[in-house]
Amino acid sequence: MVFINTEEAEEAMIKEDQRSYHHTNTTAAEKRNFIDVIKIPTEVKTIIQESFELKLKPKAIIEVLHECGITTPSIHQLNNFLRTIKSTKLDPTSISLGEIEQWCLKSSQSIPESDDAPFFASYQIIYDDDGDINENKFRFFITIKRLLQTASISKKIHADATYKLVWQGFPVLIIGATDLDRHFHLFGMAICSNETTQDFRFIFRALQKGMKKLNLEEIDPDFLIA
Repeated sequence: MVFINTEEAEEAMIKEDQRSYHHTNTTAAEKRNFIDVIKIPTEVKTIIQESFELKLKPKAIIEVLHECGITTPSIHQLNNFLRTIKSTKLDPTSISLGEIEQWCLKSSQSIPESDDAPFFASYQIIYDDDGDINENKFRFFITIKRLLQTASISKKIHADATYKLVWQGFPVLIIGATDLDRHFHLFGMAICSNETTQDFRFIFRALQKGMKKLNLEEIDPDFLIA
């Protein structure tokens, strides 16, 4: 949300207070981000928005503000405001990083009783407030009890992306094992904002965390293939 003047910001604050009163699940992080955006003066917001349109990175935007002789917001405030701008320009069907975090948190609090109900074995949400806003990262691994019950006897674990199956533009990574007849047995699936060594390390560790949550024997594979 971009505010044109102080009056508009104050009115939004009143509405936010009313919303918080009726919706107790508003997170502290959401409130901090909202307040951070309001604290930035209108004229500074205008320059930041113009710099964003020129595709300048956060550190470059701060340099522009310095050159204009303007007291700069903190990198945390700047990143929060840039997220607000970005959210207004993205396809409304796109999910935000904060929404992913709330979804993961809610879905990982308990293990479902059903063997076939999905749950989050592990997730990571990383806000890079000290660097480039485009470096925000997320990783999550989803599985079900029935799939994990066959994982403990596996010795060769595979993880790879299938670009025919995507979520929010990101490829879905599948993890499982093959038997002697070359049949693939799925253990779960992951979605990560990148496909680096750290992301595949997260996937293999998430599988182990899932085993621990079900009190199953930990996997001791001979090979990890990614």
